[in-house]
This record gives sequence, structure tokens and C-alpha cells, in this order.
Amino acid sequence: MEKIKKMGLLGATALIGAGLAAMSEERIREFVKARVKEGAISKEEGKVLVEELVSETRKQRLNLEKNVVEKLHNTLQTADKELADYADSIDEMKIRELEGELEKMKSLRKGDK
Repeated sequence: MEKIKKMGLLGATALIGAGLAAMSEERIREFVKARVKEGAISKEEGKVLVEELVSETRKQRLNLEKNVVEKLHNTLQTADKELADYADSIDEMKIRELEGELEKMKSLRKGDK
């Protein structure tokens, strides 16, 4: 179940990145379209500019997603290790407690004899 939650978090992060990139791409297209309409650049220059900017935006998005996923992965690994260590400590405490109870029971039996 924990693994599913972790994967859901990673997937959500990727979708957020994709959504941000789509917004950026739309804004790039709108910006270039406005420059073409103003006559600041030609239609062909606009197409090339859109392609270059969209490509660069995608590269940056992928790098961002990669960094976020790596950070999440490292954080989850650290948390898993800490939880495993904590569980081991609890198990050790339970064993010591049970051993103590066992010793009490043995001493009570010896006292009854």
C-alpha cells in the first residue's frame, strides 16, 4: 500500500510538470503570434522561434521533473530506512520486555516449588 502511495506522489509530480509545460507552451505560442501580428517578426521566424522555445521549455521541464523525482526518491528511501530502524528498535524493546516477563514467570515458579 505504501508503494502505491509513493508512486501516486511521483505520478502527480510528473503530471504537474506536464501541466506547467503545456501552459508555458500555450503562452509561448500566444506571445509569438502577437509579435507576428505586430510585424516584429515574420511568420516563418515565428514558427522557428516557437519550435526553439517549446523545445527548450520541454528540456527544462524534463530536468525539473527528473530533479523532483530524484529528491522524492531519496527522501522516501531515507524515510523508509528510518522507519525500518524504528521498527527494529520497537522489536528489540518488545523482546526485552518479553524476556523480562519470562524471567518473572520463572522466578514465580521457582518460588512456588
